Amino acid sequence: MKKYFFFILFIGLSFSLVGKDSYFRGFYHGKNVFVRNPYLGQDSGFCIEEIYLNGDLVVENPKVSAYEIDMQNLEQESRVVIRIVHHDDCEPELTNPEVIRGDLKFSWLKVYVDENQIIWLTTKESKDGFYIVEKDTKDGWFPIDTVKTKGGIFINQHSLELDHVQGDNLYRVQYHDPEMEVKVSESFNFHSDKREITHAIDEEKWIIEFTEEVSYLLYDENSRIIKRGKDVSCNIQKLPRGKYMIKYDGKEIYFDKK
Repeated sequence: MKKYFFFILFIGLSFSLVGKDSYFRGFYHGKNVFVRNPYLGQDSGFCIEEIYLNGDLVVENPKVSAYEIDMQNLEQESRVVIRIVHHDDCEPELTNPEVIRGDLKFSWLKVYVDENQIIWLTTKESKDGFYIVEKDTKDGWFPIDTVKTKGGIFINQHSLELDHVQGDNLYRVQYHDPEMEVKVSESFNFHSDKREITHAIDEEKWIIEFTEEVSYLLYDENSRIIKRGKDVSCNIQKLPRGKYMIKYDGKEIYFDKK
């Protein structure tokens, strides 16, 4: 009877020592993966027995609570299969599973405007893309400036200085990626209580003077931008005679230089 008892006990112990496999799949995007390795106690040690990356053994019995899988030898966007052999009574997990996620789709997180600038946060932007910041005018959406993307799958923050007009100012941002259609953010309105900026043209010195510093664009009669700046004045003395238009603070002023 004792022989049967020990035989059954041996079978039970052998079964409890059999490892279990867990698989994690995705794509390499330039970041290493960290694996949480639970400690099971003095008798059992740590949870993980072996870690494989794309079929190759990476480490055996790591005696650390968190292990970093070095994937820098992989090609960008290549497939990743992580196999972890571990004790049956525990579950290892990736602490940063987002770094190998396959659904890398661009998304807007937040767009907001303050007194001085527009700020937008995005995730999973292309390193080869760009943004266009636009303002709503009486003639439709007008591009203010472009901003280069930073790239990567994590959160990026961008900003651009703005010059508001008095009252409501409505802005939005376009995201351009060579591999996908244009994505447009929600519009954001900012109400400014700033004083109205005006100007005067000194026709003797041919200088346009503003009541305070402002960003401006100067156009010729063919609607081409010939000068831009941010100042309290715009010197047009060297320009030839002709018709011009200066745009600033939401205004379009036409004038003749004689």
